[in-house]
Amino acid sequence: MVIYRTYFIDTFLPKGGAGMFFTFLNKEEPRFLDQSVMLAYKPAEVLYYFYNRPLYITLNDFYAIELELASGSEQADNAHSWFNLIEEQLEAVESLIPFSQNDFLVTLGPYYYPVTNSRFYFIKNRPVDSVSLTASDLSVLEELAVSPPINNKLQQYAKTRKARKALKTNDEIITDIVMCMQSLKEIEQLNRHSNYLRNVLLQRQYLIDQTELCPAEPDNSPLKPIRNETVNSLADNIISFSRVNRWKKRSAIDEGSRFNHEMKVYIIRYREYEKACERYKMALEDWSLTSQALLDNCLNEIKKVEDMLKAAKGKEDIYLSILNRSPIHNDYQNLDTLAMFKYFLETGRASNLQECMNLFEEEKHWNEIKAGQDRIENTIYFLQNCSEPGRLASEELDAIVKQQQGVNQSNLSAIYESNQQSELSSVAR
Repeated sequence: MVIYRTYFIDTFLPKGGAGMFFTFLNKEEPRFLDQSVMLAYKPAEVLYYFYNRPLYITLNDFYAIELELASGSEQADNAHSWFNLIEEQLEAVESLIPFSQNDFLVTLGPYYYPVTNSRFYFIKNRPVDSVSLTASDLSVLEELAVSPPINNKLQQYAKTRKARKALKTNDEIITDIVMCMQSLKEIEQLNRHSNYLRNVLLQRQYLIDQTELCPAEPDNSPLKPIRNETVNSLADNIISFSRVNRWKKRSAIDEGSRFNHEMKVYIIRYREYEKACERYKMALEDWSLTSQALLDNCLNEIKKVEDMLKAAKGKEDIYLSILNRSPIHNDYQNLDTLAMFKYFLETGRASNLQECMNLFEEEKHWNEIKAGQDRIENTIYFLQNCSEPGRLASEELDAIVKQQQGVNQSNLSAIYESNQQSELSSVAR
């Protein structure tokens, strides 16, 4: 029995379990939630991908959620869910208004959500290089989470193909080719689904294996400003009638103003940091209960994912049986080659699989020859283009040399004629 090679991708868990799901989106791990994803999905659907991770929400996106509450649209329910999470569970709504009016605060948070051990930050402006999770991004992940349904037509065909045997008619061969092509497409979808499930499995298992899993400490402690003592010491020895000393005194005053301003900013930010520490302390006090609920949730998800992987493997085995029992050799079992075989049979260029393989190999050979000729022509064209400046320079040099040779020849002729005339004059005398 021929074992058909599958195309599963080995997925390795990065340190910290971050960014695993988002490889399917061809982007780095997003930290910002776009308003589109909050209006299209409920918090549980989004936070499923942010266990033990930080999240950032801009004030503009929060205001968009707040405006949607009274719209009565289909997105209003999701907006209510997000607003309730921010207001009741995070208890952050009351702090957002003074935060928006304070010019010295850039980020507000973290606010702890123990259900997924996520940390929420609110920020005024989104950085230019930030990566956001949009509704279209989450729709891609949600599609991967759903197991493709079994193809009933392929399932019935697999029951008729109990063993590999030769196909007698063109119609049978074409039918088998079509079934193989559909099986390959179904296997590709199942592979993507299975890789997604493996990512879920690894990420949840990673959390369970963490012996010191707990809420992360606030990471935005402000730096205390330092007074420039050099300027102050210069100001202590000032002679009033000196212009230089007046400049030094002005520098000392400016330095004092700078320090006072930075100290004011520091005090404001440190107060917010103290509030974050209080929230962190409360999260730790309840962690013994919330952590167990989080781990139980991870275990339930692992069990569910394992069952889904088994179901996906069963469907894949059905499609692989069609490929393994097909008289078409494994080397030709890819979509492009099978499409060519189908074309050869439908147009009458071939009447059996052997002729299809011969035609395919012949066209492949000629295509390789043509590709080689194209490469040679491109190389010649490239060399010609590269040597064009050299050719022009060579022509200019040749023209200069010829011109110089012409000048030299004229000088020699003049000298020769002068000598001839001198000799004739001597003979005449």
